[in-house]
Amino acid sequence: MNPLKVKIASTLLMLCVLSAAFGNSIARAQHVHPANSSAAPTVGAAAIPFELKSMEGKLLTLETFRGKPLVLNFFASWCDPCRDEMPLINELAAKSANESYSVLGIAVEDTRAAVTEFASESKLIFPIALDLNSTVKRAYRIFGPPATFFIDANGVIRDIVLGPISTERARDALKKTSIGGKH
Repeated sequence: MNPLKVKIASTLLMLCVLSAAFGNSIARAQHVHPANSSAAPTVGAAAIPFELKSMEGKLLTLETFRGKPLVLNFFASWCDPCRDEMPLINELAAKSANESYSVLGIAVEDTRAAVTEFASESKLIFPIALDLNSTVKRAYRIFGPPATFFIDANGVIRDIVLGPISTERARDALKKTSIGGKH
């Protein structure tokens, strides 16, 4: 056998052995996540802090809403189930001032232009933050919109709805955040 071929074959074999022996730890090292963000948000856990800009350029954080319950809705302008649930989210926003809670929409996997057009045509009345690089989407473990988190006044998640939300489901979730009005 040609000495060059033997050397190449032995090098490849050594790389395979090293890859098998250390591959998992090397792969894990490339995807290190902070300890507190390794788990998906759950009911009863603290909501994950975020920092995003609103459509108007205002800085919005989880702390912005501290002291009042928050309905946090992840959506996209191209998402049909999101479009279907927007009248309900808008209705919740309309009632929020009287019932002392806030509604925030977080646009994911979208462009500013598309969200602006969607917000205008849907006559959305709640603040919208842009998650242009999907940082908050990933932190909240959202695989696709829509998703809605109901967070109490202390920043604790009281309910999570992955997928479209119904009026009855929204009413039940609001009760869990200590909002007792009719919806």
